[in-house]
Amino acid sequence: MTHDNDCNAYAIDCGGEFVLVDSGCGVETERLIANLKTDGIPLDSVAMLLLTHGHLDHSGGARQLRDRLHLKVAASVPTARALEAGDEEAISLGAAKRAGIYPAGVSFEACPVDKTLRDGDQLRFGACTIDILEAPGHARDMINLLVSHGSWRDLFCGDTVFHGGRILLQDVADCDIPAYSQTLRRLADLEFDGFYPGHLIWSEQRGRRHLDRLLLPPNII
Repeated sequence: MTHDNDCNAYAIDCGGEFVLVDSGCGVETERLIANLKTDGIPLDSVAMLLLTHGHLDHSGGARQLRDRLHLKVAASVPTARALEAGDEEAISLGAAKRAGIYPAGVSFEACPVDKTLRDGDQLRFGACTIDILEAPGHARDMINLLVSHGSWRDLFCGDTVFHGGRILLQDVADCDIPAYSQTLRRLADLEFDGFYPGHLIWSEQRGRRHLDRLLLPPNII
């Protein structure tokens, strides 16, 4: 629906005010914006972009979205540091290019970060409460978002866990296997309904079942 290198980018309806989760790689941001319009989301109602981590497929479009939608950008401290500097090595973009995942000409556009997020922080938008969970492993700067609206809770887990309980280990500097194990143990204790990973299919209910087979689940590759 957007560029082939894009992650799943989500728009959360908080009761007339919207929050975006992740931005895609920044190559076809206009297609992402067109999808928002097609879904009937007024662009001026999008308040904030929350980044789960700094890998290009999740954060590369942040600057364009910030400029086009006049929204605020929020990220973990290490993601913010890399994004504001446009630091390609910090997000392992160099390794991804050498592996052929991205064309050589793709770049990481620096972007101001309006709010840094830490474990235990809580954000409120309209009818939604968003709890921030540090979730290092796939990437050391990863955060997960536990979104509560009424009695319903949804987990937006970036690239931490995928459909069927699979994970993604990569031979890059910011992948931390021991930390991954600890993160998975923490998530296994959570109760939630919807399960929204950074890639592949999601589950709108009974999302907790994707963590039942931990630990350690099979690698996605």
